[in-house]
Amino acid sequence: MITIREYRVQDMESAMNIWNEVVRDGIAFPQDEELTEQSADRFFSSQSYTGVAEDNSTGELVGLYILHPNLYS
Repeated sequence: MITIREYRVQDMESAMNIWNEVVRDGIAFPQDEELTEQSADRFFSSQSYTGVAEDNSTGELVGLYILHPNLYS
C-alpha cells in the first residue's frame, strides 16, 4: 500500500534523489540544475505543499509532488 503524506525533513535525501532523476531526464521540469543536500530541504519546505508517496511495506519514498503558485511577469 502507498500512503500520500506531507514532506518531512527526514525525507530530504530520498525526495532530492527522485527530483534530481527527473531533472537529469530533462523532459518534465524547466530546471536544469540538480538540488544539493544544502538546497533540497529549503526547496521542498518552501513550497505551498510538498507531498510524498511512501511504500508502507518498505518505508521507501516512491514519488513526490509540489504545489506552489505559478507566477508570471
